[in-house]
Amino acid sequence: MTLRDGDPRTVGGYRLEGRLGEGGMGVVYRARSLSGRQVAVKVIRPELAGDPAFRQRFRREVTAARQVSGAFTAPVVDADSDAEAPWLATLFVTGPSLAERVDAQGPLPAAEVWMLAAGLVEALRDIHRVGLVHRDLKPGNVLLAQDGPRVIDFGIARAVTGPGAEATALTGTGVMVGTPPFMAPEQFGRGEVGPAADVFALGSVLVHAATGHGPFNGDSFHAVAFQVVYEDPDLTGLPPQLRPLVESCLAKDPAGRPTVPGLLTLLAAGPSAAGGPGAPAPAVPAAGEPSDGVVEPGLPDGVVHPSTAVTVSPAAEGVFGPPPTVTAGPRPAPDAAGAPPVSGGPEPERDAGAVDPERERELGIWLRREVEAPRRRRRIRIAVAVAVVVALGTGGIAAWQGLRDEDKGGHSSGAASGGSSTGAGAPACGPDGGVKAAGAGSLKVAMDRWVADYQAACPGTRTDYAPTGTGAGIQQFKEGSADFAVVDRLLTPAQTESVAARCPGGRPVQLPLGVLPVAVVVNLPGVDALTLGPATLARIFRGQITRWNHAEIAASNPGRPLPDTAIQVVTPTDESTTTLTFTQYLSTVVPTGWGSIPESSLSAVGTGPGVSSSAVARTVKQTAGSISFTRPGAEATGLTTVRIATGAPEAVAVGADSAAKAVADGRVTGTGADLTVQLNYETKAAGAYPIVQLAYAVVCDRGNNGAALARYRPFLVSAVSEQEQRAAADNGYGTLPPALAQKVRGNLATLG
Repeated sequence: MTLRDGDPRTVGGYRLEGRLGEGGMGVVYRARSLSGRQVAVKVIRPELAGDPAFRQRFRREVTAARQVSGAFTAPVVDADSDAEAPWLATLFVTGPSLAERVDAQGPLPAAEVWMLAAGLVEALRDIHRVGLVHRDLKPGNVLLAQDGPRVIDFGIARAVTGPGAEATALTGTGVMVGTPPFMAPEQFGRGEVGPAADVFALGSVLVHAATGHGPFNGDSFHAVAFQVVYEDPDLTGLPPQLRPLVESCLAKDPAGRPTVPGLLTLLAAGPSAAGGPGAPAPAVPAAGEPSDGVVEPGLPDGVVHPSTAVTVSPAAEGVFGPPPTVTAGPRPAPDAAGAPPVSGGPEPERDAGAVDPERERELGIWLRREVEAPRRRRRIRIAVAVAVVVALGTGGIAAWQGLRDEDKGGHSSGAASGGSSTGAGAPACGPDGGVKAAGAGSLKVAMDRWVADYQAACPGTRTDYAPTGTGAGIQQFKEGSADFAVVDRLLTPAQTESVAARCPGGRPVQLPLGVLPVAVVVNLPGVDALTLGPATLARIFRGQITRWNHAEIAASNPGRPLPDTAIQVVTPTDESTTTLTFTQYLSTVVPTGWGSIPESSLSAVGTGPGVSSSAVARTVKQTAGSISFTRPGAEATGLTTVRIATGAPEAVAVGADSAAKAVADGRVTGTGADLTVQLNYETKAAGAYPIVQLAYAVVCDRGNNGAALARYRPFLVSAVSEQEQRAAADNGYGTLPPALAQKVRGNLATLG
């Protein structure tokens, strides 16, 4: 993105070239030094820079981060914590985070997870050798560059020994730090953190990489804590050759976990050393056992330099290379600066199915404030994207009546079959047998209702829906284990290309299936109705408007008494499509107030609590003066929903019909059988509620298995019927505009 009028042109001698992103802490720019070196420069927001406590925390963050260097970390190259606007520069890393990669493409193959583990363990070695513990190793803090992973975000790193320990502790006494699903048991108890806590987090990260879900999950902090401390990890889907490695890392007792040098020894032996089912577990030295490493004087217990070096040779497959060929040899001598040389090789080729960082995003930001909340067993993973509006194709534009019609040869709505023209009445049953589908958890409640209704009307059929997340659903569709996928954002070009082979003689297409509105909710005693505009919403959720009787809020609510009380922003801090939809709306309508890049997770605002998405409605109900956003439905019952001032004659409340009107003001950008929709977040149509997203079924327009198509097509026709769309609306979903639903039924009839 280009620089804006108010942006600086240089920071600390670095020439700014464009914006990379914007978040609650500040703005990140792409920049170059005088020598031409590319860096990412983070400039802190003025309101935070004026807070002495925050400035002190930032100074400590920089101090901690500058101590770390290595092949698999993103080093801090410059900083000025005393500047009027404090800033920090790191080497620019091109590539998605591990969380983004798994969400977009599904789990990594076992061999690539082994290679990932090698890079992460080397990164932990480099972090621990300076006496630091990361404390927040998680998929969002691992960037996947072409030549290996990079561990980022040392903002909560802590010294574990020596005179600098107090100076680098970035949190107060008694404050628990970390991301709960990736924290070690000891962090929930005594709060004591040593290198073994990072090893535990490593095990959790590897489970996520290999399976698409984490080993622990719960709907609340306490539920996650209980599972981490007392329950066995959920290793469903973990390849056998990875189990000994992962299980040793996830030992409840810190003393029972392997040391980092011990892990390097195991990884140097290659995946075969880990064994498989029935094979003995490899001998991995635990924290209290001797290893082949050489203890470095002055370092904490268990922090040692390995006596063997790990070299990973490149080949031509995988996320950042092929299945690894790992060799062990004598440790190279330190270079002139005293740091051990970094092993490696020429840049590997990237697998065609992997995320292309140049194509997907150029957002190599080292500091991401995101909290993953993987859904245990259900594995509901919400894919993250920096921008989600993608136009598929540039040819003729199909449209439906009621949208901005630009039809240039799409399939005729008169081709609809498999149901009546209105989609009402009993469904036309397909042949007996099973249908398998997988994908977005955001549509699970609606899918459960549609499945139950269809099977009641067609007893010989069986439809199984697995809410594995958008990325995993696409992967299952690609592999043929799902007849169709359900996604809650448009496919990226890379995803479309990766699943093209699933459709011989055709291509994957997206057909709207459901409408996902997002409600802004408040708990404001004495106020039963409230109107807010997008600019005001942005300022509230950025922490810039902090009192309910602020003049800007009062101007949108004339004649309505507003209390002089503090605004408590309840922030969903995990990744979710709800957050992505909300920030997509704000970044489109008020980019100067919010920032032009939508975010899939947010940091807590002010003194308001940060919670998981599933706990938002409950927390708002318990917190007077609070505001947040969530899916409408039973959990939000009793809360006041905010009307949105869109520029229409009247402010608009969230609802099934108002969400449908917003979708109807969008524009179909797909061609042929594809019905992808570009939503108009700036709609001023009367009665149109703009904070919405669409869910799609991903199918093949040609090349389908005939028997499978005959089974799943009638189910999808039933799902988009007027009766079933209204059934979904009873559970907080919107309804497809009738003309769009008719178009979907027509296009389903053309699939071959």
